[in-house]
Amino acid sequence: MNHIPNTKILAFFLLIALSLSYAAEDNSLSSYFNSTVDTINSQGQDFVDAAGAAGGAPSSLFGALATSLGPGSCGNNWINAGGGVGGIIGFWFAPSILVAIIVLFGIAIIYMWGQVFNSPQMIALAKDELFQTGLTVFRVVFLIAMLLGPELWYSVRSSSTNDPIYNSAANPDHSMMGAAMGFSRLMVKDMANHYSMLLMYNMVIHTLYSSTMWVGVTWRAMYSFNLGPVLKPLIDILGSALQYLSLGISEWLLHLITLCMIKSWTWTLFIPLAILLRALPYTRNAGEALFALVYALAVFYPFMFVFDYEVHKLMSYNLIDSQKALSGFLHHSGILGMFGSALIVMFLMAGVFMPFFLGGALTMAFELIKSAVYYIVIMSVFLPFLNIFVTLTAAKEIANFFRVDVNFMSFLKII
Repeated sequence: MNHIPNTKILAFFLLIALSLSYAAEDNSLSSYFNSTVDTINSQGQDFVDAAGAAGGAPSSLFGALATSLGPGSCGNNWINAGGGVGGIIGFWFAPSILVAIIVLFGIAIIYMWGQVFNSPQMIALAKDELFQTGLTVFRVVFLIAMLLGPELWYSVRSSSTNDPIYNSAANPDHSMMGAAMGFSRLMVKDMANHYSMLLMYNMVIHTLYSSTMWVGVTWRAMYSFNLGPVLKPLIDILGSALQYLSLGISEWLLHLITLCMIKSWTWTLFIPLAILLRALPYTRNAGEALFALVYALAVFYPFMFVFDYEVHKLMSYNLIDSQKALSGFLHHSGILGMFGSALIVMFLMAGVFMPFFLGGALTMAFELIKSAVYYIVIMSVFLPFLNIFVTLTAAKEIANFFRVDVNFMSFLKII
């Protein structure tokens, strides 16, 4: 009679072992994880390469963003406008030349009006405005020289590399502006990947967080406990990391939109508007300030993103590959390759399973959170602040070079 309970227990564990033999790595949980990772990788790479701009209708959110913010949708190429010298003159200089001709016509009317009415004041005003228009043309030529010089240096330095940002389909004119936009798309893709892995890891931890563990052999000799209080600090850290990562993704999308605006509107709106404002005596200081700000945004702001990219390439060696790390952790822990019977065994053997699983879970959490802190603090706070500070400092010094006192640093208080 004493051997019957042992026989029943042995038969129960044999049934459990038989069910485990059918547990495979390609079940629904594992397939869901693998397909999700593949989809994130493919759509993220399409977004970095701006494939949506040339691939027809977008099939996802990344495709829609690539279509809206791709090279073909953010104005003409930054240096080579697609038509050689004629294309550059047509797309870069035509609006500025048109506004300059309008200003010269206005000066000519004032001069003729002074001659007709014999007014020395109006004649002197026309001559003074003609001189100011010459200074405006000099400022435009100065901006062109400031653009072509760094871009020539960049094209020479980047032509000998096979970097995916410097030389890619997303940067057809091989310019610093294209590289800055490509790096912004790369940061959105990397941060979205890390956010997705944190989200799936958070899903696994929440499963343990809300589970009740049973330890014992019979219902009379069994006790239960819940891991919620133990995992509460880890859950809070993961929630904060997810929130700040989402803010970081939004910030880098804003950087991408800002670069797209600079590329699209520098020569079609900002420069002609600065010429027009500087032609009027009452708004001349505003025109000078706009000229200085456009100089800094067109030259120094893209260069700072290239600087950020070089910093990121050096710092990324200290980061883990979140997708490979999480995939290895989930598959090696066995959570993806087991059915309900296997989970029952693990929960019944919680005294053995939980130290192993939570030890790996905490190590994985620290690695994921360390990478999240890098993306949040370094890439979304420190380096963007440095970019804006250097750009506004350059704008202030350019304004001082043209003897205009403009306090661009007040923008930092707003930011």
